[in-house]
This record gives sequence, C-alpha cells and structure tokens, in this order.
Amino acid sequence: MKSLILCTFLLLGVSTLPPSSMPFAPIPFPFGHTTSTPYVAADGNGGFALSWVDRTATTFNLARYDGTKWSKVDVIARGDLQDNKADYPSIAVSGRTLFAQWRERAGDDGQRIRLARSSDGGATWSAPVTPHPAMAREFGFVSMLPLADGTARIVWLDGRANAHEGSGETQLRAATMTSSGTMTGQALIDRRVCDCCQTAMAMSPRGPLVVYRDRSASEVRDIVVAVPQAGADNAPVHADGWLIKGCPVNGPRIDSRGKHVAVAWFTAANGTPAVNVAFSRNGGGTFGAPVRVDAGHPAGRVDLALLDDDSAIVTWVEAASPAALIMARYVRDGGPINPPQTIGSGTSASSIGFPRIAHSKDNVLAAWNGGDGVNLVMIKISNTVKRP
Repeated sequence: MKSLILCTFLLLGVSTLPPSSMPFAPIPFPFGHTTSTPYVAADGNGGFALSWVDRTATTFNLARYDGTKWSKVDVIARGDLQDNKADYPSIAVSGRTLFAQWRERAGDDGQRIRLARSSDGGATWSAPVTPHPAMAREFGFVSMLPLADGTARIVWLDGRANAHEGSGETQLRAATMTSSGTMTGQALIDRRVCDCCQTAMAMSPRGPLVVYRDRSASEVRDIVVAVPQAGADNAPVHADGWLIKGCPVNGPRIDSRGKHVAVAWFTAANGTPAVNVAFSRNGGGTFGAPVRVDAGHPAGRVDLALLDDDSAIVTWVEAASPAALIMARYVRDGGPINPPQTIGSGTSASSIGFPRIAHSKDNVLAAWNGGDGVNLVMIKISNTVKRP
C-alpha cells in the first residue's frame, strides 16, 4: 500500500526565482491510509484546518497543521456518511469557530445535508441540523461562509422540486446557521441550476457572493455569481455559451480580498476544454476577460487562492497520459505569470478527486486523493513571498 504523503513547496515569487519555479518537498501525513475527500481551510494565522473521511472508521475527521506539526484528530461525525469525491464533506473556519457539512443517507432513495458548529476549535460540535425538508430527493454540494457575528451563510443544491428522478429542476437555496446552531433566513436563489456542480462562496463589500453553474432553458451551463438572498439577480462571470445536455460535475471556485475577487472554472464551450480565471475589482459586480491557464488537456476540477498582491494561484487536473496531473500556476488579471507546473499526479482524474487549496498568510496548502483504491490524502504546502 502506498504511504500517505504530505508535501511542502516554497513559492518564492518571480522576483526571487525564475517564473517556472515552484519547488516543493514531501512531508508525511500521519493519519492512516483509508482516508479520502480532503478539504482545506485557512486558520488565518499561517496554519490550516484539514478535514477528511476515514472509510474504515466511518468518521468525518478534523486536524490542524501549523506548518511544522499536526494537532490531535477531532471527530466531527460518524456513522452512515455519504462519501462522494465530487460532493465531499467540508469545513469553514473563523478563528475558534468552525462549521462543518456532510451528507447522510435518508431512506432508500434520498440524502440529507447535515450541518454542525463548533465554538472551541473543533473539540466539540453542536447537534447536527438539516436545512431542507425531509424527503427522498437529492440535496448536496454545500458551501459555507462564516460571518463576523458568529453565524454562517449556507448554500446548497436542492432537489425538492424533482417529483421523480430525471424530471423537475434543481434549485439553489440558502440559509443562515446561527450561533445557537439553528437555521434561519431561508431563501430561494435560483430555480434552475446545474444538477451536480459544486458551489463556492466568498465575502465581498456587497456581502456574501455565491458562484455556481447555471442552467438555462436551452441547456447553456455557464458560471454565474449572485448574492445569496431571495430575489437576487445573478450575473455571468463570462458568457462562454457552453451548451451541454448533462451536468459536467465541474463547479467553479471563488476567492476574495476586499474589492478584489477571482473566479476559476472549467468550460468546454465550442468543443474546446479550458480552465479560465477572471478577476473583478469592484467586489464581483463585473469581471474582466477570462485568462486561460491550462496546459491543453484539462479535466477541470479547479481551485484557486487569491494572494496578497492580488495575483492568484490556480490548480486544476490535466488529463495527461499515462497519468492525470495536478497542475498549478500563478495568474494575474493581465495573464499567466509562469508556465503550468505539475505538483502531483494520479492514475486518473477520478482517482485524484477534486484538489482543494487554501491561503493562510504566507502559506498555500493543497490536498487531494492519492490513488485508486488506496484512499490517500496528499497535501502540498507553500510559503509565498509577497511580490511587489
């Protein structure tokens, strides 16, 4: 069985190293081999919180990494977890306050979303709650955004309008999880969205922003951004015009720093697969022309982190042969800064899952599944030097 690997790489910036340099060094990850679906969140102090599922113990776990050592493992949930590489459990961190989401089976045909809150850094968790009605429908692809008042805005894909499998429309809905662990502020954001693409959220001067794959009546499935409140209008990040009669299972990612917002996404409009990044300087009100960052054969599965100089590091999966590659690249709103660089690989895009990254002070941490049937978590950590 392959060993579980944690990798560290120093991103020293174009002022110190050639633009093609993105060096890294491996560090062991100590929590076993039956792990999957990792998710990374920054702690704001240069370290990170990492969540994952242990399939042997059937637990949803959390540990912190401060750049040199790991904390003990805290168990968020255990039992009948629905572990899915595309619809993965996740965490959100705001100081000592954490939020967690996962799915459980509900009856023979459905799932339910479960949400919990911790006020002591993840040592103990509130009783889980579900933000939607109990019914045999599909619910999932949750995003969580902690707010300054100790609450969190939650968005998810909601199948309550689907009378039968394959009919009806998947909705995008939102609610707020309060500091007491209850749900309030329920809102219908969009009545018709892509059925199984991930959602993502970030804070802007206008409040929370959610980015997701829309679905028009003519089956155009482009990326849009909206404020997650009832009656809010959405706006395209870019009008790709991707006509596809089925969900590509390839959602967007968003990050922000004040008025500066960046979105990364996958498209195959006009038969040309591409990974694009677009930047906004007005809090997500409008976005500039997209910058293509992939190496020519992208499978998507994107993530990005906006850095201190308002450039971004973007990651994605490239469908190379014989192995699928995890790629990383610096990009600004004027174009890419360096060539694409391989930071990991797997036997296939499916084996890798959806690599996730987070930015905490001078560190960027990336995590992904390690291989088919082995259920590894592989993490790379980066200390960035602020560029002029």
